[in-house]
Amino acid sequence: MVQALCTKFSPPLLSFPEEDITYHPFPPPSILAESGVSATLRSLGFGYRADFIHRTAKMLVDAHGKIPHPHDSSEASEKWLMGLRNSATEVAREELLKFVGVGRKVADCVLLMSMDKREVVPVDTHVYQIAMKYYGLKGSSGPNGKKVNMTPKIYSDVNSKLFNVWGEYAGWAHSVLFTADLKSFASYGLPTPEGSAPSPSPKKLSRLPTEVLPVPPMAPLLSSPQKRPRWGNDIESPTSNLEDLVLAERVKRRRRIA
Repeated sequence: MVQALCTKFSPPLLSFPEEDITYHPFPPPSILAESGVSATLRSLGFGYRADFIHRTAKMLVDAHGKIPHPHDSSEASEKWLMGLRNSATEVAREELLKFVGVGRKVADCVLLMSMDKREVVPVDTHVYQIAMKYYGLKGSSGPNGKKVNMTPKIYSDVNSKLFNVWGEYAGWAHSVLFTADLKSFASYGLPTPEGSAPSPSPKKLSRLPTEVLPVPPMAPLLSSPQKRPRWGNDIESPTSNLEDLVLAERVKRRRRIA
């Protein structure tokens, strides 16, 4: 859906004709705030999200404007959103919760994945089960094993538990735990035990995103010699080689799938 939205509302940014791939940037709020956007988004398969996106973009433009900064192309509303990165987590969350269709989990996803709030843990019933299974959080899966309804207290308890374990990187730890617990990844890339069904092939998993596990920023980890992590001999400089390693892995994966 994000690809469809960007393709529809933004001009091409970068193309690779030999691979028939074209990348489009995310459109500015003023474009998504225009009349008729909701209907177009519904035609692209956004369903109920169409109105939320249009109304949220309009709220941004009405409150903060759309005049570009004189020295770059960002709109005033985008500048305001980016400024939330420098706000305290609670302040930024309070602002996000004002938007249409944004609840606690969506706000926390944005805080973690877009606003550098590494300690934030977006919680759903799956993350709740992980906290009980691996970290001793007291709770219940509900009657007859059914999913328990997420309450503010359960949400807070899971947040506190994982933050007490992982500290300021609790959000990144949550992302690793969440992905590792998915059945799709349980045996991916591992040898098939004798007598068992074969593991899913890369071809069958080709619809999965290649960037399943986002890489946390390295600068904070390397800010002092005392906190410098140990790296394998094959990685001499994480800050200089990380992007090359990630890119190389994506190319290898694309070739395997092809």
